[in-house]
Amino acid sequence: MDQFGFSEGVKTLTSSLDSSRESAKSLTKAVENIQKDATDIAQQKARERRTAQREVEFKKQQAIFKALDEYKKRKLLTDQEVELKKQFIKQYGSKEWESVLKIKNELEALEKHNLNEFQHDLKSVRRVQFWCFFVAAFIAWYLTWGIK
Repeated sequence: MDQFGFSEGVKTLTSSLDSSRESAKSLTKAVENIQKDATDIAQQKARERRTAQREVEFKKQQAIFKALDEYKKRKLLTDQEVELKKQFIKQYGSKEWESVLKIKNELEALEKHNLNEFQHDLKSVRRVQFWCFFVAAFIAWYLTWGIK
């Protein structure tokens, strides 16, 4: 038998070491899981960035195609306008062409004026709509909580 309690001390020390080793294993496992999660998140972010970059590139390509289509349309209109001008001047003279341009400017001004009037009317309708909603909300509030 052990008079001084060495064997009991050794048993306690051994169990403490075993417990420490298990704690270290558990801590190592937790750190590895955290690192794995961080790696997974970083990879997900990288995938999202690549996807976003592809979308931006696709939109740029789409924008280029749209710009080319718009250029073609404008070019066609310009060419048609030049051809029309040549034919008109040949048939009626350049003085009459000036009156056509004057009529064109008047039509554009009228269109701009109509657009401005529409915007003004739209603002008025929105203002009236806002006040209607406000009054309806007030009436609903009054009927629900204001009467008490």
